[in-house]
Amino acid sequence: MLELAAISLSSEGRRHVPLQRAVFVTGKGGVGKTVVAAGLATAAAEKEGQAVYVEFSDGESGRRVLHGPRGGVKHIVLDPNRAVARAAAPVFGSPTLAKLVLDNFAIRPLVRAAPAIRELAVLELAREVVAEHPGRRVVFDMPASGHSVAWLKIVRQVREATQQGPVHAVCARLEDELLSPGRASVVVVTLPERLVLSETLQLCDMVEGEVGLAVDRLVVNRVPAALPPRALSDAFRLSAEQGPTAAAAEKLATCLEVRTALRKQVMGALEATVHQEGGSGRGDKGLTLLPLAPREPTATVVASWLRNEGAA
Repeated sequence: MLELAAISLSSEGRRHVPLQRAVFVTGKGGVGKTVVAAGLATAAAEKEGQAVYVEFSDGESGRRVLHGPRGGVKHIVLDPNRAVARAAAPVFGSPTLAKLVLDNFAIRPLVRAAPAIRELAVLELAREVVAEHPGRRVVFDMPASGHSVAWLKIVRQVREATQQGPVHAVCARLEDELLSPGRASVVVVTLPERLVLSETLQLCDMVEGEVGLAVDRLVVNRVPAALPPRALSDAFRLSAEQGPTAAAAEKLATCLEVRTALRKQVMGALEATVHQEGGSGRGDKGLTLLPLAPREPTATVVASWLRNEGAA
């Protein structure tokens, strides 16, 4: 098991398995999931010429972190509320006919009452996006953790429940072409806080046990970077000297002392939590630490961090 107490923000000594073409990024709300997903897409585009970033909302979050249109990154928005009609269009022969049928007063309540239908429809659209971009990495910015796991595991549940028929065929196709090892990777984003880490490791176990996909990256976001050697001692030395810089050096020393203590707490939480939870053996191949920044970084900045970690 990796000794986390010795980890720096360098990737030296850590192994990262290659990511598959379809990458599902998830995590609790507020951990930086969106900017990590956009960073992975940006890094892939910078390396391969083009990549796809997909989100399941109104698209505003993606536009914010991507800072508008970016060369090489194709931004696609899949609206879950319209997914059923779009996914059903091939069945009925046209989007118009599919909409007419699904908007029928008798059918509409059935669709609303069966959320699995909508989830399968969204995943079918996700599969189509991957199929339409051969050879390109497609990064999916998934909903917050609990919803994501329920969303991904619905395919296995419905396939086992139906046994045959058109819905069963859709599930089988999704498992074969989208949600199978060798085709999809899962990236989980978290923060370096003990409770959040503990819940995140449980999420990783759920993904691997209930969805059947390995978590290839555990990204710990906003980790305070280590100070340069002697930075703290030099600041204290300057504060003790006579002169106009003494007061400023004293304030700097206080800030650096607080930062050092914060990093110590963070690294202690990482070590204690992953060791207590057993780490599921993923620490030495997927653990990725991203630094604490004074403001939300852009996708380009995160892409450079991920490349430096060997995680992109």
